Amino acid sequence: MAKNDRYEIDPGSMWLPDPHLSPEQQHFQTTAMMAFINNVPTGVLKCRNDEKFTILRINDGFLKWIGYTRQELSSLFSDCYLNLIHPDDQKNVLDSTRQQLASGGSVSNEYRILCKNGSSRWITETGYCTQEEDGPVFFCTLTDITDLYETRENLRLSLDRHDIIMRQSKNIVFEWDKKTNSLLFSTNWAEVFGYPPLSALDFGQMTQRGHIAAEYIDILHQMLDEIVQGASFLSRECQIKTRKGVSIWCRIQVTSQLDLNGNLIKAIGVIVNVDTEKRIIDSLRQKAERDPLTGLYDKAAIQSLIEKYLSAAPKSEQCALFMIDIDDFKVVNDTMGHLFGDAVLADFSASICRVTRSSDLVGRVGGDEFLVFLKAIPSERTALQKAQRFLSVIQNLFREKKNNISISCSIGISLFPSHGHDFRSLYQCADIALYQAKRKGKNTSCLYAAQMRQPALEVYRPNSPIDFDQPAVSKSSLSESLFRILYTTKDIEKAIPLMLEMVGRQFDVSRVYVFENSEDNSSCSNTFEWCNDGISSEKENLQNLSYDSLDHYFDNFNEDGIFFCQDRDSTPDAQRKLLQKQGVYSLLQCAIRHNGQIVGFVGVDECTGTRFWSEEEIRTLAQLSELLGTFLLQNRALCRAKKAQNQMRQLLDVQNAFLYVVDQENFQLFYLNKKMQQQYPQAAVGQHCYKAFFDRTSPCSGCPVQSGGHQIISLPAGGSYKISAAPVEWDEQSASLLTWYDVSEQQK
Repeated sequence: MAKNDRYEIDPGSMWLPDPHLSPEQQHFQTTAMMAFINNVPTGVLKCRNDEKFTILRINDGFLKWIGYTRQELSSLFSDCYLNLIHPDDQKNVLDSTRQQLASGGSVSNEYRILCKNGSSRWITETGYCTQEEDGPVFFCTLTDITDLYETRENLRLSLDRHDIIMRQSKNIVFEWDKKTNSLLFSTNWAEVFGYPPLSALDFGQMTQRGHIAAEYIDILHQMLDEIVQGASFLSRECQIKTRKGVSIWCRIQVTSQLDLNGNLIKAIGVIVNVDTEKRIIDSLRQKAERDPLTGLYDKAAIQSLIEKYLSAAPKSEQCALFMIDIDDFKVVNDTMGHLFGDAVLADFSASICRVTRSSDLVGRVGGDEFLVFLKAIPSERTALQKAQRFLSVIQNLFREKKNNISISCSIGISLFPSHGHDFRSLYQCADIALYQAKRKGKNTSCLYAAQMRQPALEVYRPNSPIDFDQPAVSKSSLSESLFRILYTTKDIEKAIPLMLEMVGRQFDVSRVYVFENSEDNSSCSNTFEWCNDGISSEKENLQNLSYDSLDHYFDNFNEDGIFFCQDRDSTPDAQRKLLQKQGVYSLLQCAIRHNGQIVGFVGVDECTGTRFWSEEEIRTLAQLSELLGTFLLQNRALCRAKKAQNQMRQLLDVQNAFLYVVDQENFQLFYLNKKMQQQYPQAAVGQHCYKAFFDRTSPCSGCPVQSGGHQIISLPAGGSYKISAAPVEWDEQSASLLTWYDVSEQQK
């Protein structure tokens, strides 16, 4: 064997052929085996059992792994296999080999081997040591396990990370096995609940042991059922008891685990202690829906609760809504001060609560206005008796406790389902009844009746200093003037600015304006504006304002479409910045509605300082918005119709056909397109078509307007035409569109 081939496989040294075969057969067998050894995907090594494992033989497969040639192994590594082993692994390989040889002839090691490209590969070495004439030698197979090792290492690191996370986290991990219907919990269960987890537990056992509140056990069963039915992820909340019997709110999250065939085998979940979070949220929710002074529900909260109750209440059940207003409360504030007034409100609220049931709902919905909702009362008489009880308690309470001052209240009552089936209906009826109670002299109650006159555009007054005791404006001279202007004007575009000025001068405000929504109600524009002396116009700056940029602007309007703001600083940031830019301190706006949806609003601004909006101002602006809304919507609809008609005329004028529109009843011309006018210049709108085109005194026989279908005619000037008619609406009248088609060529 040549020197540079000294590491090639010598079959005689690594494998002996069958001695019973002929020399030719032995040679063939040896050659085949040599080819096999050189091409197996593992390394084959023969080396001395010396300090450096001197290489004697090595196969081609191993050389392909490491990228070196046999010559390079000799020149670079001095024929030493130990030098091919990663330096960090050499000592371990030597020590391990010696230890294994001491107990037998077989060896097995894992280590890294150096490659020509600078990388290293993990291999498993399996071999045995035998004695030859020149001394002990190793025969070894070398298997590349780099991918397996990296996978194993990644798994180890992943498990380490998981273990670290589990030790640092207070969350409890659990596993549900579908086959056994058992649950296994992580050991940190004890840290949360004060007792060790159960090693195997189904949901039935958990209920029996009382660890989970019974009313929530159905949630857990439902989670398992949904997982079995195909849900991949679930999240629920329930209560689990601690060792001391305290129920802790927990969030349970479960993810399904499937086998290779997509079948459910397990569910992996986590239990998170959300008790503190939930209690904070509940506390904040209660604070958010409670009036800070009285502790009663605020307007939004009590409305929501009443609506929820009414939606599920049977029609056979009777309920009562009380609207209670403190009489002359403004006088108390003005004479005794606001601190004293606050004390009155607090005691007033406590008194109402003392004479209501725990199941009833009580809320403060305005400065001195309260709502009481009585659930499931036996009769109308019960509601009237409760109202008298309210009047008596309030009158006596303040006579005894507030320096002998006299304070009373007025009450309006509506009944479910007699006066309405929803909150809005009941509220409006109770409001009307309250108005009647005020008119009767106050300190009384009044049950709603259908014949009661509703105060002109009476509005809801949340959290405002409006004096309810002012007389209602039913038909003031200003309202009559506004109404008269709209109904007598021929040009609404000129009339509206005059109306805005009248309102602005009457109430001495900075601006009065109208905003109208875009077609899709996503934005609005200032379409009309009046400004007082010294107040700059903002109309040009308030075009195409996106509602998305205004922080849910419609939420400012109450159920009656009123939005009033005494101080701009109480509005959301986006709205406050816009008001600051305009110099607005206070504002009052009333919605324009169409089919129940807000499509614009009429408003007034105060730019000289904060302002209290009076009852009269609110009523007047509400009347103005209703009047303007009616006329503006009609005017805008008419403009859209005219625009559409003009577009239709333009479309018909450019058609290369004879087109005209006639009244279906009397055949008068409504319209002729340009081509028809050029053909019949003497024809005009208002003429009869049979006279204008054919000089007849009566309709043509076979006219398609009457008979339908079409008619063929021949003109004196030459040419044949097919006339077709189609019904259309023209200026809100029934009409027919007639088209002449030239069929002269077809008639030849």
